[in-house]
Amino acid sequence: MAAVQLQRSSTWRLSDAALKSLSSSIRIPSYNRANITPGILHVGLGNFHRAHMATYMDDLLDKDASQHNWGILGGGVMSFDVDKRDMLESQDWLQVLVERDGDTAEARVIGSMVDFCPVDLHTHAPLKRALLNPNIKIASLTVTESGYFLNPNTGKFDPNNHHIVKDIENPDHPSTIFGIMIQALQKRKESAVAPFTIMSCDNVPENGHVCKEVTLGMARLTDPYMADWIEENVQFPNSMVDRITPATSDLERDYLMDQFGVEDAFPVFCEPFRQWVLEDKFSNGRPDLDQVGVQFVEDVHPFENMKIRVLNGGHASLVYPSALLGLKYVHDAMEHAPIRAFLDALEVNEIIPTVGPVPETNLAEYWKVIAGRFSNPTMNDTIHRNAYDGSSRQPKFVIPVLKDNLEAGRSVDGLAIVSAMWCRYCQGTTEAGSILAPHDPQWDRLHQTALAAKKNPQCWLDMTDIYGETGQHPLMKKAFTKAMHLIEARGIEATLGAYSSTRPGVIA
Repeated sequence: MAAVQLQRSSTWRLSDAALKSLSSSIRIPSYNRANITPGILHVGLGNFHRAHMATYMDDLLDKDASQHNWGILGGGVMSFDVDKRDMLESQDWLQVLVERDGDTAEARVIGSMVDFCPVDLHTHAPLKRALLNPNIKIASLTVTESGYFLNPNTGKFDPNNHHIVKDIENPDHPSTIFGIMIQALQKRKESAVAPFTIMSCDNVPENGHVCKEVTLGMARLTDPYMADWIEENVQFPNSMVDRITPATSDLERDYLMDQFGVEDAFPVFCEPFRQWVLEDKFSNGRPDLDQVGVQFVEDVHPFENMKIRVLNGGHASLVYPSALLGLKYVHDAMEHAPIRAFLDALEVNEIIPTVGPVPETNLAEYWKVIAGRFSNPTMNDTIHRNAYDGSSRQPKFVIPVLKDNLEAGRSVDGLAIVSAMWCRYCQGTTEAGSILAPHDPQWDRLHQTALAAKKNPQCWLDMTDIYGETGQHPLMKKAFTKAMHLIEARGIEATLGAYSSTRPGVIA
């Protein structure tokens, strides 16, 4: 750290020209960025993309000169992309990435992005031209779940979304990224140019299938023949992506300047861990990312199921007792002995047994890694963020695990406690009596049902749109009622301890 401190008197604005003047503690690209040509057009250049895909690509460009045709060209269709592009252009598309845990902070400059299409919100002409370039062989996306135009009730493509309707009515002038890609694929087909792969990098289950459904759904509404051609010729690989990447604030910018002497308007801070499991299905070639740790597989599902259950299910299980006890961050929960013991026991006894085999993965070791990530005090991942929208998260991350355990005849005592803690949270006060503000799109309904569950616990499980048949299973009904009564009689910590003391699951 002393060597870094010497740089504080000389603060450099990030740019190509400044690279060689930066502190020796900052890793910079070893390759000549002038020799990098774009082969990937990426839409959605937020923190996660830059901490994940852009970082993997930077590693590859550093390692193998034969891969220098796989640089990243940025693209955007949203109003905020205008400012983002201006910001990145001012620093030659470079970005500083800082990986932090409780003991270390390592900084590097990411140089894999070499340009960003000018953002024309009226015609999107620069983006449309870029997608016609034969050198662009992959169009990749991190547009968040809302960017896939899914019906919130069915989770399927919504042709009635007003953005989709506008594109369908004006197929020659699309404004959504999916309409723009369909138009580009049609023009490439007409010009005998090979199609690009459409690759989702969003943290969405079966993201490749979702991407394909939206693309084909739109195409069939305007040109069914083109939809058939896309289905036959364009690949949509599924992937599992994983890296905790918080939002950037002035705190991170100031830290970067103070500790590393670099001014970056758009730095990225993240955990050291990263994982990318990618289905090996591409339309027109791919970068050799297996050289830098990306796992190419035939079937992503086992890895995705593992992450959803062990990681996301873990978050969904610790968050409500943490909120009820007034904890602020996920790492606080991991330092809280009753919560940590409960979570270890729950993972070992009820979550991991439902995952099934995952190639080249020891599930107990995987949980140890996840627990370490949850414990990282520098991520400042809030309980408040993770507690939001339980009516959507519980059916995705907890209730399928309940269902599998019930079908296998295994205990669901711990998962019933998770549901009871969520119910108790929706009653609207912490254990100390502080008010919990509405924190779910269905809050009014959840709040009233949770209050009624004080006298009739079963009414909570009777929300069949959330629990389905699992709420009517005799074992679940018994375990949930017991958990509700225990929380009421003995409190949060005692309820957690009653489970973990009889089902030890701590992994040393």
